[in-house]
Amino acid sequence: MAELAPPLSPELRAAAEAERQVALDRVDGLRAQAARLRAVADAAEDDLAAATRLLSQLDEILGIAPQMSMTQVDEVLRGQRLRQAAIQVLKRRRGKTATVHYREWYELLVADGHRVAGKDPVATFLTQLSRAPEVEPVGRRTGMYRLVAA
Repeated sequence: MAELAPPLSPELRAAAEAERQVALDRVDGLRAQAARLRAVADAAEDDLAAATRLLSQLDEILGIAPQMSMTQVDEVLRGQRLRQAAIQVLKRRRGKTATVHYREWYELLVADGHRVAGKDPVATFLTQLSRAPEVEPVGRRTGMYRLVAA
């Protein structure tokens, strides 16, 4: 059974309540700051995806990369088709033994002209990676993945 804290003097109680309010204000401020930073990071991810698509298109124009088919550009990937496309892209762009961070892998997929379904496409992509039997995480909570050796 938990013991009750001894009664506090009025002065100590007032000091603790004031300190609690300072801590509460700090928590609220940090929550708001974290939300703003997430919004900035999301905008940067969107800008990066657009710049990557532009680079891919310029590579095609210059003959550095093969041209994408219209069906490839228009298809929004989800589920099994997303897993298959992601694996194909990684094999082609980095090889069968590559270890890659999921965000980099996502960018490779986008640069290849694919679009991922979902409100948060990166989260959809990561969820599908975790469901792919051909893919395994590298370490714990590193964000790194590789293809399972055949």
